[in-house]
Amino acid sequence: MLVLRSIIITALVWSVQAWSLSGTRAQFLQHVLGAAATATIALPAYAKEVDPAIKGTKKDPNYEKCLSVCMYDCTKPKGSEQKSRQECLPECKQKCAKTKAQLMLGTPKE
Repeated sequence: MLVLRSIIITALVWSVQAWSLSGTRAQFLQHVLGAAATATIALPAYAKEVDPAIKGTKKDPNYEKCLSVCMYDCTKPKGSEQKSRQECLPECKQKCAKTKAQLMLGTPKE
């Protein structure tokens, strides 16, 4: 992220210098857009792979994300009614769990 910021700042500095030399707004925009396109291409995006050892467990990122969103939606006030986290947890577990281990309380013993 820091590298991307430095690239963008460098590109903008070059654009400002080019604008001061050229003087027209159109030329300035061409330089800025060219620098922004170069900065976005500079760093490739890598998808983070989920560790196979945690798939299907309570530490599974997909399960945690689903549970988090469900808890937020469930505890959000709806008119004058609002559920507690204790009331929402069983509902959200049923909705998000894909394995038996995710439905259990605590960590299952092996």
